[in-house]
Parts: sequence; C-alpha cells; structure tokens
Amino acid sequence: MFKNIAKIFSSHIVVKTIALVNIAIILNVLNVDDFGEYSYYLVLLHLVAIVVDPFFTSYLFDYKLFNYKRYNFGIIIIPIFLLIPFSFLLYYIKDNLNIVIFILFCSYYISNAVLKSFLNAKEQYLKYGLVDVYRQVGIILSTLVVFYVLNRSDFLTLLIANYSTALVFSIFSYFFFVKKKDIQIQINESVFKKVLTKSKYLILYLALIPLISFIDSYFIDNNLTGKDLGLYSFSLKIFSISLLIVIPISTVLSIKQIELAKEDGYWHFFKTNRKRVFQISLLVFIGAVLFNWIIVTFFYTEYESSYWSTNILLCTSFITYLSIPFSFLMAYRKYQALFLLALIGVFIDIVINYLFIEDYGIIAAAMATFISLTIINFGRAFLSYRFLNKKNSV
Repeated sequence: MFKNIAKIFSSHIVVKTIALVNIAIILNVLNVDDFGEYSYYLVLLHLVAIVVDPFFTSYLFDYKLFNYKRYNFGIIIIPIFLLIPFSFLLYYIKDNLNIVIFILFCSYYISNAVLKSFLNAKEQYLKYGLVDVYRQVGIILSTLVVFYVLNRSDFLTLLIANYSTALVFSIFSYFFFVKKKDIQIQINESVFKKVLTKSKYLILYLALIPLISFIDSYFIDNNLTGKDLGLYSFSLKIFSISLLIVIPISTVLSIKQIELAKEDGYWHFFKTNRKRVFQISLLVFIGAVLFNWIIVTFFYTEYESSYWSTNILLCTSFITYLSIPFSFLMAYRKYQALFLLALIGVFIDIVINYLFIEDYGIIAAAMATFISLTIINFGRAFLSYRFLNKKNSV
C-alpha cells in the first residue's frame, strides 16, 4: 500500500511544485483584487465536480466490489447530461460567467476525471500520477505564453489558455494510457441504475463536499471587499498545498480499504498505523504553518493579513490527515452516514458565514470551513470506529 502511495506522491510532488510556480507567476502579475476574482472563477468552475466526481467514484467502488472485467466509459453520459441544468444554476450565481471558459473547463474536467478513475480502477498509479504531471505542465506553459509572449495580464485570457491546453494534454493521454481491451463504451441501464440507486447517498455526499469552499468565497464576494476575496483565496492556496499528501493517500486507500473491509482487517490496520498517521499529520501541520509564515513575511507581504485565516485552515488539514486513513464508511457502504455528516457540515458552514462574516471577515470564513470539515472528517473516522467496534463485538 505505501509503495503505491509513494508512486502517486512522487508525481504529486512534481505536480504541486509546478502548480506552486504557476501560482507564484500569477501572484506577481495580478493584483490582490484580480487574484481574488481569478480564484473565485476557479471555485465556481470546480463546482462542476458536483455533477462529475460522485458518479465516477461510485462506479469505481462498484467496479472493485463486483469485479467488473472492463471499465465502462459509457458512465460519462450521466455527468454530461446533468451539466445542462447545472449550467443554468452556475449562470444564476454569476450571470457574466464566460461561456467559452465554462465549456473548455467542463470538457477538460470530465475527460481528466474519467481517465483517472479508469487508471485508479486498474491500480496503474504511476500512469495516474503522470496524467496530472502532463496536465500541469500544459497549464504552466500556457500561463507563460499569455503573460510573457502575448503580454496579456487579464485572468479571463489566462483561464481560456490554461484549460484549452489542459484539454489537449488530457486527450493525448488517452492514446498513451488506455488500451482497447480494458474498456467498453456501453449505455448499460443495469450498471447505471446500480450506481444511481444503491450509491445515491454517496453521490449526494460527494456532491456536497465541493460546496464548502464555494460557500465561503460566495459570502466573502457578496459581503466583503475584493481585497478580502483575494486574501482568502491566498489562504485557500496555502491550505491546498498543505493537503499535498491527501490525494495519494485517499486514492490508494479507496481501493485498499475495500480489500480490508472484505477481510475484516480494520482493527489490525488501525492498531499498526495510528502512531505513524499521527506523526505524519503533526509533521505536515508544523511544516505548513512554518511555510505560511515564511511566504507572507518574506515573499508576499501584501497577503500578510491572511496569516491567521490560513493557520485556521491548516488546522483543518491536520484533522484531515488524522482522519482519512481510518475512515472506512465508504468501504462498508455506509453512505447514508456520510451524507448526513456532509449535510450537517454544509449547514453549519452556511450558518457561521451568515452570522459572522460581516463582523469577523475572512476569519469567520476560515472558522466555518474548519468546523464544518472537522465535523465531516473526524465524524467519518469516529463513526467507522464505533461501527466496526460494534461489529467486532457481535
């Protein structure tokens, strides 16, 4: 398991490093207000995950649980169909959303998501990581072209260039990483019905999680200044960097936990890994706080006001690292519990932002995220422990 995590982690380090350089370039070109608008655009676009990720994740679990032989790319029809009503919702939130950027981003995101789901199902983790490397290389190259070849400094042109390039790189990846014998393209009603009915609470859970970052940015955009939005966007970038190991861990564990669930191996896994998990979580947290201090003190002093809101978000990443390895609710198909945790988390996030955002600014937004995600992440681990403790005692 740790060997597979290392495979994804090595490529993920490269991806995050390139992404960090890309953000550094953007921060040097855009002012605080424009960076806030650019980041809010990205938050809105990434809401596409609500109608894409849940179905691929649910199908991935079914693929492993029911031992499907070939990956059915026909599953892509569900998110494509749902994107039509979703686009109207997105335009209701931001009526001047650029249609070209929206189409490019959706095309890239779906293409990338189904490819990575396929590679995850086949446990081809080196290729899984390379997909992200190629995509991020394409994005930074297009950023350099926009800023230093075309001499453009508007973020809309930047987004068009970024996701045009990302889409091209994603499409070419299919020729290198997908073999015809491993896939099928069928509109299989029984498979789709299984995904939509038996996994409905998992789909709802996965659809709610991306809302948390959006809710905070939405309240800031509507109640505070453009500078506040820029400062909080900076905090979210540092937060995302602190979650560096989450994707490698969760990608491998999503498969490993299913295997452990079949063998009732939770308790052995918990006892042998709890100390290591705590040590890694603490090390990452201390490193992230130190990184935050260095960045705002010596490099991006105009974002110094975001220091404490970032640290609050970094506490969230600490809880996330502690919780993810021991969250077995998906593996045991306890999807309703996941959905209820997400529902509570989103509700609390909205309430805290609504009551406190005007008085406490981005600190309130950061606290809302910390409390809501702690409820979700710690709740998943705690309920797993309670459920499996009860199961073990029967």
